[in-house]
Amino acid sequence: MSAQRPAGRDLRLDFFRGLGLLFIFIDHIPNNTFSYLTLANFSFCDAAEIFVFLSGYSAALVFGREAAREGNAFAMAQVLKRCWTLYVAHIFLFVIYTAQVSWTAQHFENALFIEEMEIASFLDEPHVAIAKALELVHQPLFMNILPLYIVLLTGFAVALPVLRRWLWVLVGISAVVYGLVPFVGINLRAYPAGVWFFNPFAWQFIFVLGIACGWKAGVEGSPIHIPRWATRLAFVVLAVVVPVRIWVSIGYFADGVPPAFGELVYQFANKTDLGPLRLASFLSLATAVVYLVPRSAAWLESAPARAVVLCGQNSLQVFCLGIFFSVSAHSLLLEFGYDLVNQAIATIGGCLLLVGTARVLSWSKSRKARRVGGGSGDGAGE
Repeated sequence: MSAQRPAGRDLRLDFFRGLGLLFIFIDHIPNNTFSYLTLANFSFCDAAEIFVFLSGYSAALVFGREAAREGNAFAMAQVLKRCWTLYVAHIFLFVIYTAQVSWTAQHFENALFIEEMEIASFLDEPHVAIAKALELVHQPLFMNILPLYIVLLTGFAVALPVLRRWLWVLVGISAVVYGLVPFVGINLRAYPAGVWFFNPFAWQFIFVLGIACGWKAGVEGSPIHIPRWATRLAFVVLAVVVPVRIWVSIGYFADGVPPAFGELVYQFANKTDLGPLRLASFLSLATAVVYLVPRSAAWLESAPARAVVLCGQNSLQVFCLGIFFSVSAHSLLLEFGYDLVNQAIATIGGCLLLVGTARVLSWSKSRKARRVGGGSGDGAGE
């Protein structure tokens, strides 16, 4: 089976979304040597930025076209319907996650596993933890990106009617809010303590940038033109960032990073508040990708790329299954040993299972589409 390109579909969105999901799975296996091969160790951004930006881009692409065809009210209803789907998926995943971690801790007699995966509060007072999970404020380890996406997409529904006329005003307001975050210290409270790992007041900026790009390209039909000087600057930034990030990764592994430098990096590459070094790294990387990978790139049709594309076209299912697989891999590695061979089996095996699941889902969708005589355009990560 191949990932065929429907008319108008940009496979770059599916490919990089799928690649980000595979990176998330690999990075979510703690102490995984193979995580040193993912984006997080070559740049000060990681798969989270890819996911949030492309989510904004796809949302504008899909629901912006809906608004143009059917009106704002219908499009807003479709956005909220998508939010509900994500909410149900998050709650279902939360139940599976807590059951999986609890069973693993009991079966392998490893109480520390509960603390590590951050569900101790659930076992202490499950009635409160469940209520807080329903409010999206109880976010155990790995369970924090879907709440962010739900909140951002809900905000998109509210902003949708004004995007056609006030798109750049929205971008400006978003930039101001992002700039105020480190000075004002705003964030949402989390349960049982602390704040959201992904601060929505900061991460909304990269989501809005994705909306702006998707709206210009998909609704107005005039993609944002990147000046030549900006492209050159992006490559200069990457030429500095990549070697430094690799050195930091190796240095931490070998305990060779000066404490003062490590603290400086943490301050400017803070993930919770989308530190400016993370933002600059991602924007430079995105600019370089747009320059180096044209929409018509032939390699996107190759067999390895098609496997990744399918993951991107079934992003919600692949993400949820990836969380399950990463927790399973971690628990099995704790039991049988974290040697390199076991890590390779867990990492490669998990990726193959995710790709296989995506292939089955896409096959099912294509059969259904043929029965009803339809197809799909650019998707918002079905």
